[in-house]
Amino acid sequence: MTDDETRPIETPQPAAQPTEQPAGDPGAMHGAPEPAATPAGTEPVRGVAAGPNRARWAIGLGVAALAAIVAIGAVLVLGAHPAPEALKYIPADSAFVVEIRPDLPGDQLQKVGNLLAHFPGFKDQSTLADKLDESLSRLVGQGTNGKVDYRADLKPWLSGPAFFGFRPSTGSAPTDPSSFARGVLSLSTTGTVSCDAPFKGATVTHETYKGLDIFLGPGKAACVLDGHQALLGDADSVRAAIDAHGGGTGMDKSATYQKARDSLEGDQLLTAYVDGKAYLTLASSMLESVSGMPGLGGGFMPAVPTTFPEWLIEGFRAEDDAFVVDVFSAAPLAPTAGASAPPSLLPIPAGHDSVLLPFAPAGTLAFVEFQGAGVALQNAVTTLRTSPDFAAPLQMLDGAGGAGRLVGWLKDVGVIVVNGADGPTGGVLLAATDETTAGQQVTSVLGLIALAGFGNDSVQTRESTIGGVTVTTITVSNLAALVPPGQLPPGVEVPADAKVEFSIAAKGSVILLGTGESFMNAVLTVQPGAGLTDQAIYKKATSRAVAASQLTMYVGIRDLIALAEPAMPAEAKARWETELKPYLAPFEAISITSSTTDGSSAHARFTLSIGNP
Repeated sequence: MTDDETRPIETPQPAAQPTEQPAGDPGAMHGAPEPAATPAGTEPVRGVAAGPNRARWAIGLGVAALAAIVAIGAVLVLGAHPAPEALKYIPADSAFVVEIRPDLPGDQLQKVGNLLAHFPGFKDQSTLADKLDESLSRLVGQGTNGKVDYRADLKPWLSGPAFFGFRPSTGSAPTDPSSFARGVLSLSTTGTVSCDAPFKGATVTHETYKGLDIFLGPGKAACVLDGHQALLGDADSVRAAIDAHGGGTGMDKSATYQKARDSLEGDQLLTAYVDGKAYLTLASSMLESVSGMPGLGGGFMPAVPTTFPEWLIEGFRAEDDAFVVDVFSAAPLAPTAGASAPPSLLPIPAGHDSVLLPFAPAGTLAFVEFQGAGVALQNAVTTLRTSPDFAAPLQMLDGAGGAGRLVGWLKDVGVIVVNGADGPTGGVLLAATDETTAGQQVTSVLGLIALAGFGNDSVQTRESTIGGVTVTTITVSNLAALVPPGQLPPGVEVPADAKVEFSIAAKGSVILLGTGESFMNAVLTVQPGAGLTDQAIYKKATSRAVAASQLTMYVGIRDLIALAEPAMPAEAKARWETELKPYLAPFEAISITSSTTDGSSAHARFTLSIGNP
């Protein structure tokens, strides 16, 4: 029964003192008051007594709270991804950890199926598993000259998550590079495999370790089975893996690894993790081994500890219409005790709407943009100052006004490659701080060119107007005449007929430098609705771009294929049409974006978009 919200709410009456009730009166059990008298000529106001109403609300709220707790618990328990058993064998101090998921976890089976449906032979999803096995069998057979059968020899070892861990060894000898080959492969098997298979035809000895039978083969190789888990690697690493699992010190207990792994969204087909501190320890020891000079590893790259991230992780997953690779990196490692303080760097500018992209026409084959390039160059010079090896060249730079004067005016740098009227052509775009600065930089460049060609008939210039912009084209008909004698290494000569032509212009705050007027015609005449950003393939490729990207790269694969097809030799055309094109035609474009969100940690994304030809 529910309350009628259309009825007036009764003002609670003062409760009367409990009185004795006749036996059998239910009110006696609760000390119910006598009903208040109703004045003559009035109707009693019907309402719900305050006590029972509050009780009902309390019960309702309690039930709702309990339901919320149960729901949250279900999400935490059922929605959490428990650590795979294979990961528990990878020691937590590993420098590299690679995860491979042949079992296609979560949504990846369906996503892989939808993606492969764009390719010949995979449209029927009901036989997807068999077709994947068939494809892998063909690849493995070709790669091993028929010596290994995927279904019989490999698939039983790949029944679930697989992990590879590579770690520094406490017993590494600086004079023995092979001592750094320390790694273990942890495989989830069907339970029907045997360690006899990896050592087929080889002499094997056995060792009992923590109750497990370790197969020891040539070259310190080892294999052991622990239930459905198989461990393969060098003997020391296999023992360390057994210890990690038994002692609960596997990578599944590493907070750093867990934090890195949690940065990846959704299920992954493959991940690769790098622990910054362990990596630097390993790299330093290996460098000492190669050089034979103890201590070289720490002093060879003094700035590395201030720039290498605490951790880095890469994840590879399939979408319905794309392969997506994400790379996340944490903030740089803190300097070790006693290390010199890192140099003070300029803050990296935040990503912003591109002022270079509007110049890219519909026929753009490739576009690259690096925002904040001027600041990045100045920071690179600042970092180089920490090394005495660069003192002399940096002193020359300081004599010319320093990095600030040289590139301080520069904001962004871009490259555009287009299919121009005369074939592929490209150029560089530089975004200055303002329009006046852009004009001044062009004037300075033209002045230097005029000075270099003074009294030399091999340098000619001409002006033209393209899209309302003045374009200066420089032609060097004899490049050898501009190279002073003795400036080239012995035996190296510039051909006398070497010819170079390029054009330069400024539009707004953007400087354009391209390989002739063909490039300028393409980028200075882009009409509204006819640019790269208006094309469906570009929109699809960049739909998953990282927000506020400071690095952007786009490559039109389908446009490149269309450009290359007419140039194919006639004898190769038939094979191309029947054997290669059907499998390459679905590839549309590549998009790469990257952003440093807080000045330290970073996120990059690679997208390979797939579609119907």
